[in-house]
Amino acid sequence: MAMTKGVNHVGLSVTNLEETKDFFVEILEFQVLKYVEGGHAFVTDGDTIITLWQTAEEKADVKTAGLHHLAFQVESVTVLRKIEERMKQKNIRLQFDGIGVRGQEDGFIALFCYEPSGIRIELATSEKDLLGDIPIIGGCGALD
Repeated sequence: MAMTKGVNHVGLSVTNLEETKDFFVEILEFQVLKYVEGGHAFVTDGDTIITLWQTAEEKADVKTAGLHHLAFQVESVTVLRKIEERMKQKNIRLQFDGIGVRGQEDGFIALFCYEPSGIRIELATSEKDLLGDIPIIGGCGALD
């Protein structure tokens, strides 16, 4: 049995604290627990705490050792579509041009994007594409 009991929080090093905080708050509706301008912010969705630290000098890249992506579970495709629309309004860089079925192996529906510091974020629902009208996209390991 593992000696740990789950994730306490995830700390992200970001290039622009304000932009990344706004990404989590305005698009994903996280709540701010603590905010120190130019320093750090703690945000939560009620289950997971993300700590944001303005320490990065360069944008993230999935080809560099470290965090490959951060994935969040969402309730439904309807919620994914709402998030996707907010991202488009805020010019958030989307991967795969938006929502799609994550690979052919598991059938999960997901939305991949890059938050303002370049960290790849996945939002996924366990809902299936029963009508077959959602495009197939790459999975977690895909870089395009």
